Amino acid sequence: MDTPAKIYHVNQGDLRSDKQFSPNPLQDYLYFFRFIGGNPSETEGLIENLRALKDKKPLVIGIFRFPFRFEGKKRLQTAAIQYLRVKELCDAVIYFQSDALMELIDDETPLHEANSTFDAIEEEAIHSLTQLLENSGDINIDFHDIEAFIRKNKGALFLHTVEGDSFDIPLKYLISAPYLPEDFIDGKQLIINIGYTRGVNMEMFRQLNLRLHDLFSKAEPFKIGSYFIDEPGERFKITLVVNGIEDPVDVPDNYKELSKYKELYFKWQRLIEKGKRRLQLLKNEPRQ
Repeated sequence: MDTPAKIYHVNQGDLRSDKQFSPNPLQDYLYFFRFIGGNPSETEGLIENLRALKDKKPLVIGIFRFPFRFEGKKRLQTAAIQYLRVKELCDAVIYFQSDALMELIDDETPLHEANSTFDAIEEEAIHSLTQLLENSGDINIDFHDIEAFIRKNKGALFLHTVEGDSFDIPLKYLISAPYLPEDFIDGKQLIINIGYTRGVNMEMFRQLNLRLHDLFSKAEPFKIGSYFIDEPGERFKITLVVNGIEDPVDVPDNYKELSKYKELYFKWQRLIEKGKRRLQLLKNEPRQ
């Protein structure tokens, strides 16, 4: 039996302890790296952290949030560069526009409650993918499926879960949310995982599949999974993962990708520093 992948949630600045992030070569790792763009002083730290994380050879999905437009043009420009760096260094990136998240609250919502709502939306995306990997079912979707799916079309993706016992309204409106990319139905690849309760019959399952494939007609079905929810009623829980969608920003004319040679140099420096620390620990150990 395969060992389940270990999943970590990492925020900017969390990569401090080598011990915490020391990999086991026999273990699969998935890291969600969360970052809120806009502060120019954090760009170098962002690159350094992601480079250090990628040295561990895990699968890394960036969770990137753009600042509000009212925070100014400069912050938006900085965030655009930071997004492109995240895209370069991560295997995939899920992005959120703060202005779109604002549509989930009203103008009188206290700031701390608004931030909690925005955080919860990002955490829901992480939770949905975690559940997708942990739910065993009739047709399983495992870590290696997700890895192959992401590596085939690196870049922006979206992940969304919706539940319901009636799909009388058009599926596009049921699935849609203000924070989803505008072109979410135009992706190149699609993973669908469908949970169903005891009352769901074969015809209901067939109709739902037909409607999903019609909605995402441009996407190549990468894998379709399903699992049983041992609860009464006629209810579905649908998780969709779509990649190959457009980036939310244009690449500036003066943008330069990170140098591969410089990246190798920094990697070599980190290995030297790590070796020095280990040597120092050995020297400090009491002799028998």
